[in-house]
Amino acid sequence: MPISGLVSRLKTGRHLQVALDYIDLEPAVKTAKEVSRAGATVIEAGTPLVKSHGIAGIKAIKEASGSDRIILADTKTADAGDVEAEIAKRAGASIMTVLGAMDDSTIESAVSRAHESDILVQVDMINVKDVVKRAERVAELGADIIGLHVGLDVQKARKITVADMKREIEEVASLGVMVSVAGGLNAERIKELLHLPVSIFVVGGAITKSKDPYAVALEIVNILKGY
Repeated sequence: MPISGLVSRLKTGRHLQVALDYIDLEPAVKTAKEVSRAGATVIEAGTPLVKSHGIAGIKAIKEASGSDRIILADTKTADAGDVEAEIAKRAGASIMTVLGAMDDSTIESAVSRAHESDILVQVDMINVKDVVKRAERVAELGADIIGLHVGLDVQKARKITVADMKREIEEVASLGVMVSVAGGLNAERIKELLHLPVSIFVVGGAITKSKDPYAVALEIVNILKGY
């Protein structure tokens, strides 16, 4: 799908992205099928899966998810942005991620190569100290999506989730870029954020570690559709 079509789709309504942070491919594929059936828009080949299985793993998630799902490769690129954009392209992903904490040149090279390949770039702001200031620069560099992300280790150490970043979400969204939020989200925390200008809600463990990923994903999809 051309970039314009991807952007148009993601800017319309609210979307569930499911983070498949598995090491093993078999459960990842199984969950991809279930959450796709439930209506999740974006299926994420999580960083552990990308590291474990590479391009083949991303392709397997794409095949399991169906042609109408958007595949995100959570590459968390830290260098050689153009090379990792090519990896995402060869794997069939429509979105790649780059770390916002990295040098501008890495983001620029990823954006340039990705856009040549009709891939969107999400800049992940994990561990960025001044999120709003950095987001201003990242938007200038051409990022399509800015991801506000509280990582697992920070969640555990500081007992916070991305739901504690309401002010930052509003300020980043005011820059005119799509906003994605991730980090400790579940159905109840998503309800706290529905009044904010968020395009993509990323849910991992609340779905993947549940007894019924389909049912949990469906509940969240219905919450987002009903707002």
